Amino acid sequence: MDMNPRLTSVVFRLNREKLDALKELSRSTRIRQSEYLREAISDLLAKYEDRLVD
Repeated sequence: MDMNPRLTSVVFRLNREKLDALKELSRSTRIRQSEYLREAISDLLAKYEDRLVD
């Protein structure tokens, strides 16, 4: 994973049920929603890394 501390904002839409579940997970674990989203994106990119073009 890129350890560059410079982050860029991204805007996207999420259905209400998934957003509510993410908020509840974040509240119960005290881990920021953004951390979960970064982790999910990293996992997705790792899963499909053979499809990425260098």
